[in-house]
Amino acid sequence: MRSKRTWCVAVAVALLAAGCARSGERPSWQPAAASAPASPAAAKPKPKLESANGMKGPLGDVIETGLKDASGDPYVIFGVTGPMVNDSSDFGFAIGTRMPGNVIIEDLTISEYKGSAIAPGFHPMAGQQTLSDDSQQPAFGYYVGAPAKITVRELDRVVGAQLARWSHNPAITIFWFDPADVRDDSDWTDLGAYDGAGNRLPEGHIERQTL
Repeated sequence: MRSKRTWCVAVAVALLAAGCARSGERPSWQPAAASAPASPAAAKPKPKLESANGMKGPLGDVIETGLKDASGDPYVIFGVTGPMVNDSSDFGFAIGTRMPGNVIIEDLTISEYKGSAIAPGFHPMAGQQTLSDDSQQPAFGYYVGAPAKITVRELDRVVGAQLARWSHNPAITIFWFDPADVRDDSDWTDLGAYDGAGNRLPEGHIERQTL
């Protein structure tokens, strides 16, 4: 059974971009067809958050990491408010699992505790956690900005993070590292964010927390 833990650091937010297609022309003699009213998209029901720490949320969409815990439950990351968010932040990010019945369980929350939670760059992140069943909970964090990639050096190699924008705030990028790509995160150095041209972006408050 996985142990439930929480510790605080910081948070900020990010956005998705959309495009549109162009329709073809019709002959001038052809009458325009009456357009049917667009059907409103069915709103997805908001997940129910269960938290032993009194956290509230989720804020924005729940981010699917594509990873699972030892029981096969999907790991998700989501925005939260509540008692485990530091006083200098209006929000935090939690990692947890998605359960049947549209329920998500909060395991661990991070939030900023030094300076602005929405200052450009990194904010304190959670290191990879070894749980009571010896499985690995992924390292995760957030970056204020829109990096094309985030990487960390682990001795003689570079490990890349998975990225997703936070729907609640178009200025924040969530990132996480697949434990399958990690040999030993205690050897991590040089966490960095880069734009599409490979230029290094602002560092911000880089800090990796472990339990």
